[in-house]
Amino acid sequence: MNIIIAGGGTGGHLFPGIAVYEKLKSLDGGAKVYFIGTERGIENRIKDDWGFELFIINVKGFSGKSFMDKLNSLVGLFGAAKRVNSIYRNIKPDYVLGLGGYISFVPLIAARLKNIKCGVMEQNAEPGLSNKILAFLGITVFASFEATKKYLRFSRVIATGNPVREKIYKLAVSGAAKKNEFTNKKKLSIFVFGGSQGASSVNKAFMDMLSMLDEEISGSITVYHQTGERDIEKAENFYKSAKISGYEVFPFTDAIENYYLASDIVICRAGAGTLSELVLLRKPAILVPYPFAAKNHQEKNAEAFSDKGCFYVLKDDEELSKDLLQTIRKIFYNRDLLKDMYENLKIFPVKDSASEIAGIILNKGEK
Repeated sequence: MNIIIAGGGTGGHLFPGIAVYEKLKSLDGGAKVYFIGTERGIENRIKDDWGFELFIINVKGFSGKSFMDKLNSLVGLFGAAKRVNSIYRNIKPDYVLGLGGYISFVPLIAARLKNIKCGVMEQNAEPGLSNKILAFLGITVFASFEATKKYLRFSRVIATGNPVREKIYKLAVSGAAKKNEFTNKKKLSIFVFGGSQGASSVNKAFMDMLSMLDEEISGSITVYHQTGERDIEKAENFYKSAKISGYEVFPFTDAIENYYLASDIVICRAGAGTLSELVLLRKPAILVPYPFAAKNHQEKNAEAFSDKGCFYVLKDDEELSKDLLQTIRKIFYNRDLLKDMYENLKIFPVKDSASEIAGIILNKGEK
């Protein structure tokens, strides 16, 4: 069986697709799985690490762009369509799985026109423009949130949850990531990251916060900081003189599970992929939703969990460093707050979303 997974750009889109890729390979060793993505996307940087074959198309985003950028994007679709048709002639896919976003749009439209079985993943509670169009055309939507169904009332939506990588799922079901001794720890370990590309405003606010901490707390904190490529040099220079008990700073990691395990609390964005991993591992977190996300979807994602007492949510504004300071101080002196978040996260079941989607692709093959 030949399968194409189309999409990526950012880790939030790509890694759920990699989770399905891993599951497809484990369920059917004879399945051949290929990826379609862009040259500048994360998929092109990590393809060798994960061992998948990547076909490059040249497409650009549409939503939130200027008139000229939108026009250039539309023109580029024709070249991308020609490239996709060539790929399909060579591969002859039995199924095409889109990962959502503009990169998967052309491959899924082409699959639909060629009557190739296909589906698309929607990571966020409210679907984006591309997925709304694809759903209208009859393509099955694999949704992370049950709430997505209300936005696509006349389409086929299966609430599978958002797939996570096999290592993280296995940690979740094994219980290896459980932490019940929050109240007995004198040290506090923090993992801060802004996604696969980093988040400069979060990086800056967090380092400003560390500079404001009193000696009792700073001397008891260990930091694991994924900065993204843009801020790595600035962060390295900062941590050389930071008055904290320990640190590790790096631009990107493909072994994020190690840092989840090592940390007591995570500071991060509120992308659906990140939230799925936090929920499965019952990991307390301070969420800082990206304020310029389309339709404010990160804030909506965060609200689905913060309303249940699972995470703290802070605004990404000029007060962020002070808000982080206040929250970290509060948590440092009251570890029951971490324990409460951990317990509240138990209301969400551990679900093997990747298996459900892979099973549909391999066995049912819904159009």
